[in-house]
Amino acid sequence: LIPITKLSASYTRLSDVDALPFGMTPIEPVLNAVHVGAETVVPLTDLVFRLPPAKRAAEAQVRATELAGQASALDAGAQAEQLYLEWVRASLATVVAERQVVQVEATRAQVAVLVEVQRASRADLLQLEAGKAQAELAVVQLTQARTVLGDQLRVLIGAGPDEPLAIGDDVRTLDELPALDTDRAMLSAAMTRRPEAQALAAALDGLDEHRRDTKVQRLPKLNVFGQVAYDRPNQRYFLEPDQFKLSWAVGLSVTWSPNDFLYTDPQVAAIDAQARGLAADRRGLEMGIESQIASARSALTVADAAYAASQRGLAAAAESYRVRQDLLASERATATELIVAETTLTTARLAAINALIDRRIAWARLRHAAGLDVP
Repeated sequence: LIPITKLSASYTRLSDVDALPFGMTPIEPVLNAVHVGAETVVPLTDLVFRLPPAKRAAEAQVRATELAGQASALDAGAQAEQLYLEWVRASLATVVAERQVVQVEATRAQVAVLVEVQRASRADLLQLEAGKAQAELAVVQLTQARTVLGDQLRVLIGAGPDEPLAIGDDVRTLDELPALDTDRAMLSAAMTRRPEAQALAAALDGLDEHRRDTKVQRLPKLNVFGQVAYDRPNQRYFLEPDQFKLSWAVGLSVTWSPNDFLYTDPQVAAIDAQARGLAADRRGLEMGIESQIASARSALTVADAAYAASQRGLAAAAESYRVRQDLLASERATATELIVAETTLTTARLAAINALIDRRIAWARLRHAAGLDVP
């Protein structure tokens, strides 16, 4: 919007020439030329036809960049949430493994008493020792996995290396999920909510405006100009060559370049190619979101079924372990049978944890894919 303004000043030493005859008094040449001037040009064609679409194109590009930043932040948040849930899985599995060590130790002590009174086989006691060693190894492995996941989570959320992590909610409960629409409806809503789709739409709008801006280059350019000069000598004042004189000029100019006209078509073709690329990116994004929604919904369905099955299995395994303990106490069951019951109970506990965590991860993925996490 600011007129194109140019200020200039110069000093020129001219070569000596003969005096110019002028009546009885010849005009001596001026050998020292000094110029101080200013020139202002208002490009009317650009202001009227090029500036508005160019400004809108720039604003659309800024909007697309901001939306891309929001999309990156949401992606990072979704990754952090899923990594947090994996850390919770490892933490709870560690608790289960530690509980198994305690259970195996209690059973080992019980069987050791029976071995001393020759009511149980030493082989059963050795098998329990081996089971305890395996359980202790599982605790070490799970603890290490929890530590690694915790370090990764700290990096992703920007937490300090010494900042403690804690489970922030009760993951043992089955949260009630909102009613879900069809995949097609969720996809349509996601393409309007997700910042990635909005960024591509803004970029396409910017290219449309840039195309309009570029096509204006075919038109002749109309400029309004004004000039002010304070020269010595001033060519407008012929009879007073050795004095500083002020002069000015205003006018209109029309220019047209065949080069600009011929160069416009390749520029427009390049812009059209970029637009086709963005349209393909948008279609690829749509296909990716569609796949994410379908995959997350399927995982959610499987997790619900796995949770229901794990609750039945956990109840049965807990009761079986209790019964085996009573039978072993009354010498009507072997330590091997109790070991199997302990292993089954631990497996059932881990299955219940995995089902809950898988369900939360599937819901987090579905929520992110459908754009439900957009504030």
